[in-house]
Amino acid sequence: MLQVLICDDNSSYRDKIKQIIENTILRENLDLSVALCTENPEDVIKYTEKNSITGIYFLDVDLKSNINGIRLGEKIRDLDPKGFIIFTTIHMEMSYLAFKYKVEAMDYVIKDEEDYKQRINSCIMKAYNTYYKESNKEGFISINEDSRVINIKLCDILFIETSSTAHKIRVHEENRQIEFYGNLKDIHEKLTSNFYRCHKSYIVNKDKIKEIDMKNNKIIMTNDEECYVSFRYKKGLLS
Repeated sequence: MLQVLICDDNSSYRDKIKQIIENTILRENLDLSVALCTENPEDVIKYTEKNSITGIYFLDVDLKSNINGIRLGEKIRDLDPKGFIIFTTIHMEMSYLAFKYKVEAMDYVIKDEEDYKQRINSCIMKAYNTYYKESNKEGFISINEDSRVINIKLCDILFIETSSTAHKIRVHEENRQIEFYGNLKDIHEKLTSNFYRCHKSYIVNKDKIKEIDMKNNKIIMTNDEECYVSFRYKKGLLS
């Protein structure tokens, strides 16, 4: 799941970056959201530790904290190896530190330059397109819903169920649920072999199962969500 995280101790710059990104998301109709916008680098570390994401990180180099932006980037790289890190700075001369700490930054955006907005837009689009190009290799499905195209990586899906709303189904990921018009039969045909129709109302990703409660016919997923397995499908689930 792709999300944007912003860390800048200057509220004016922080709000400006957030607004530019949200405008880009709206204009380009991107399946993307700003998950965190903060002045505290610890917030970014905790969020990245807790959530299974690939992030686009906009980090101020000169954070007024015990962790500067380069050090924060180093910690992020350990937690999110595939993440996209962009440093925003007025100190271009500090860019060499990213090489020292092996951060592998996508770009350095100078805050006071005239093309500041365009550079941020370019970083968002490059990261977004790279992410979904890689997703295409790994497998993903595209959902058309409410004039949006939502790209869902197959490896992010926990399970899929029929919705309480007629003719809709709901995809469960670690940190979000996506509901759209469709049926389980059609969606199952687009999935890979690790997805199993375990119930008339559920398709489960077998790679995301933590536990199977045979007594109560329940499947517990890696995030502790539950779905059900019917008696007739138990044997196939265990094979």
